[in-house]
Amino acid sequence: MLKKEKMAIAKVPSNDMEALQSKLMGLFEKKRCMNFYKYVENCELDNKSTWKTIDVENQNMSDVYKHYKLESNTIDFLGHAVALHTTDDYLN
Repeated sequence: MLKKEKMAIAKVPSNDMEALQSKLMGLFEKKRCMNFYKYVENCELDNKSTWKTIDVENQNMSDVYKHYKLESNTIDFLGHAVALHTTDDYLN
């Protein structure tokens, strides 16, 4: 007899506060994800002073994710479930 596994559906966090409450990440990853969301929220493309140490015109997303030390699972849901990219091409 095959054992049925329960599948859980989890909400993908779409802002900093949801990141803190998410069951998709551990405690330290929640903090890193929250910091990433805060950066995105405060970054204005026409105001370079809001970019901090990231050059949003020249750095690729993979470098931005590395800057925030995000794990691959977090990068996957940010790129695909939040930003709706269908491939990983956006990383470069």
